[in-house]
Amino acid sequence: MAMKQIKAHYDGKEIVLDENVQLLANARVTVLVADDSLVGAPAKDEGHPDLFAIFGEPIDTGIEDFAENHDHYLYGTPKRTSNK
Repeated sequence: MAMKQIKAHYDGKEIVLDENVQLLANARVTVLVADDSLVGAPAKDEGHPDLFAIFGEPIDTGIEDFAENHDHYLYGTPKRTSNK
């Protein structure tokens, strides 16, 4: 399924498209809202990009030593042994 990003704004009552887009009647749409647009959201530090916006939400791989052995899981290098 192809997705298209469309700019829009909320006027206090409805979401209004900022672009002329031809949609089928009763078309299903997904609306993503920037966290800093939510009422009560903490002020964003503009000096540092939001890592979730760049990379998305973190994924739990279930691999306990992923941080220590990421090169092993990504590239097949030998695993590091922990001194814990």
